[in-house]
Amino acid sequence: MVQNTEQYVHSTQDLAGGVLPGGGRRVSVRTFLAPLLFMLLHHAVLNGISLARTFAYLLANPSLQAGLQENPNDGAVMLRILVESDAMIYASLLGMVILIPAYILYLYRRGKRKDLPAPFERVTWIQSLSSVALILGALGLTQLWMAILASFDQASTLGRLFADYMDKMVLFDAASSVSALDFVATVLLVPIGEELLFRGIVQGELRKAFPPAVSVVGTTLLFALFHLDLIQGSYVLIAGFALSMAYHLTRNIAIPIVMHAIFNFIGSGWLIRLTGAGERAEEIIVYTLYAFVLIGFAGMLVLRKTSRKQDKSAV
Repeated sequence: MVQNTEQYVHSTQDLAGGVLPGGGRRVSVRTFLAPLLFMLLHHAVLNGISLARTFAYLLANPSLQAGLQENPNDGAVMLRILVESDAMIYASLLGMVILIPAYILYLYRRGKRKDLPAPFERVTWIQSLSSVALILGALGLTQLWMAILASFDQASTLGRLFADYMDKMVLFDAASSVSALDFVATVLLVPIGEELLFRGIVQGELRKAFPPAVSVVGTTLLFALFHLDLIQGSYVLIAGFALSMAYHLTRNIAIPIVMHAIFNFIGSGWLIRLTGAGERAEEIIVYTLYAFVLIGFAGMLVLRKTSRKQDKSAV
């Protein structure tokens, strides 16, 4: 009778979120709810700050407010207001100041209860260098993908979407300045906040419930969808996979944070701005990134090899 009761208890735990057969992984409501709620919170905070900044800017500029009232459905007018008001910079800067402590608190409390694996395992200098090579390789693949997108006929759907995306980027680049606030937000705070969210919380919850392949691919897809833009999401898939793999293989959240910072520093144009590089120098940087595609692949292999060694030594 006792044995039957134990079997019943184990079977109901399997269905309700307890230990699953074959590996002791735990699936619960939290597995899906925590990532969803934190992603919604992230968007809500950033959009709220962006709207508040835009509204304040319109109040200080009645002419723009009148223009928007005359053409409320004109996306170009709204985009111009967003650019001129630096709404995205303020949203990223203030949003991360609010969100980063919330993410750290959640990870700390979950880690203290042993609900999530520790995100700060020791890494070697070989793993660190391999991770840098991996993200530079991802940047190279991103450049190749953007070149492929640029080759599409603008009459096609994908070609038109890419052209619209590039028009927006040109507008933002033309209005951007080398400001300390922009640098801190884009290169420092955003990588910290997004990596704590996606690799720390999302991948951490998925890794606890599913095999590594599912947690890596699932986090990568959610990271791409999170950006709410088809073109941006398509190349974010490349970087997201590199970041998720690096975190899975090193188990140290600092690694994807640094990788993300490198990606933003180069990909968002800060390297070009700070060095004042001309067109020739930009071409050299792009070709160098192309060369890093193979080096990045080698970095992935090194990370996998070192991870396997660590797993064997821990047994």
